[in-house]
Amino acid sequence: MVIRIAALALLLAGLWFLFRFAMALRWSKVVREGSRSAEESRGRRVVAEIPLPDGLLFFLEDDAGFYWGGSEVRKPEVLGARMLLNGGVIGTFSRAGVALPEPPPAEEYEGRERWDVLVYCVGQTEAVPCGSLREGVSREIASRVFEAVRRAAPSG
Repeated sequence: MVIRIAALALLLAGLWFLFRFAMALRWSKVVREGSRSAEESRGRRVVAEIPLPDGLLFFLEDDAGFYWGGSEVRKPEVLGARMLLNGGVIGTFSRAGVALPEPPPAEEYEGRERWDVLVYCVGQTEAVPCGSLREGVSREIASRVFEAVRRAAPSG
């Protein structure tokens, strides 16, 4: 009888743990969707959701520019961009007649992929950290950010 009571208590504890885990996941989804809806109600489009160690970062676009974290870039000021893998250039574009500065030297491989997009603007360079998740997740995020900036850059 004692073994059955102990087994039942262990089962209930396991079920309680799973229930709390499921509710935490659901709450995270509700908060993320609420944040996303708030940004979309301001007229901004979510280009990518960037998972960072300290939370989720939205890369947003509207008619005027791009926004992420505390940074922003106005579309008319974009001169070009580079997509980087561990500091090495994977893709680049620039407006006609604009020469981008030399890219930073590639870093030594540290056992994981780290994707970034550098956005070159009039008088500044902004870095968009796209993460270091495996299975192509961070690569997809970097590609979305890079393509959104490339499409929005003024031509000529």
